[in-house]
Amino acid sequence: MLSVITHLNSLKFMAPAVVMMGSAPPYFVLFSGWRIVSCVLPERWHRAVDDCIWGTYQRLVEFFFESYTGTEVVLYGDVNTLDQPESVIYMCNHQTTMDWVVANMIAIRGGMLGHMRFILKDGLKYMPLYGWVFGQHGGVYVKRAKKFDEKNAARFHKKLDVLRKKDIPTWMVIFPEGTRYNPYNLELIKASQAFAFKNGLAVTNHVLSPKIKAVNMCVQGLRGHTSAVYDVTIAYSNTGEECSWMETVERRPAPGMPEFLQSRCPRIHVHIRRIPLETVPEDEESCHRWLHELFEEKDNMLSDFYSDDPEKRGHLEGKGHSTHLSLASTLPALAFTCAVMAPLVGTSYGRQLYWKIWLFGSLAGITWMKLFT
Repeated sequence: MLSVITHLNSLKFMAPAVVMMGSAPPYFVLFSGWRIVSCVLPERWHRAVDDCIWGTYQRLVEFFFESYTGTEVVLYGDVNTLDQPESVIYMCNHQTTMDWVVANMIAIRGGMLGHMRFILKDGLKYMPLYGWVFGQHGGVYVKRAKKFDEKNAARFHKKLDVLRKKDIPTWMVIFPEGTRYNPYNLELIKASQAFAFKNGLAVTNHVLSPKIKAVNMCVQGLRGHTSAVYDVTIAYSNTGEECSWMETVERRPAPGMPEFLQSRCPRIHVHIRRIPLETVPEDEESCHRWLHELFEEKDNMLSDFYSDDPEKRGHLEGKGHSTHLSLASTLPALAFTCAVMAPLVGTSYGRQLYWKIWLFGSLAGITWMKLFT
């Protein structure tokens, strides 16, 4: 019986994963096909449809990670800022691949899901199909500090210039820590704390010391285009919230996508602070201290979240507002995806075409990213 239950639970992850990953080829064709067709059309038409395709796929993702799992999203802080769509820089603490999905959850509530762009690790540009699409949709690939050369910086600036000069609505998502925080990775945490101590910065326990290079370039490159920084702090309920009142809290690693789809994290706590961009320092050194202070405040919030004190444990700063996404927001994207997939998987010719898209599309995308990014 236990093995049957375990098998059924694994299917809760496998079925959504098959649909989301399996639908990559038709969405790749939509993206690349529209890019070719729109070459002779006005730029605003290209952007409008491109954002629509992106938003549709992300709504499919949202269907599985929120509607399907029944996850409760609890919002704190400047929640009302989501009532008015605006171009912003979205920065948050980084614990898991789920942080990408949480950015979707916030963006869809702010009416900006189709306008999301990401600052990404350079190696991700070689992901089959996805790497090319992320880059074409305005994503910026950056190398780690020791390999971040003038060539990489020039491409970074060029991407931001396009967004700013063409006034393209944007949520630019960046994870300043540069890598994921894992409470069991003591070596990484100690290295981060040593860096902070060496540079006269506050030592943190629940977040890593943020890196400034890409953040500062992003802030300065998008001045006059984005109106604010959304400083976001995320805490997952299964990392320490769910303890009895008498237990000592031990922070556990945040759930990955498979664990999340198996409903192992019933709640996500998200604190949002809106910071007008004009208040962010311009020079790199001052910007670094400003950024580190934000992460000190995140650390304090998370220290309370994982506190042994039951009065502080399990919630972030301020009053939480529980929210659920309506099925009407995500179900049409699932229906559209199934309709597009049906002829590809339902016929012999379609299946042959499907695998050719995976193979040749991936090779073409990887080659493009190798040569031009």
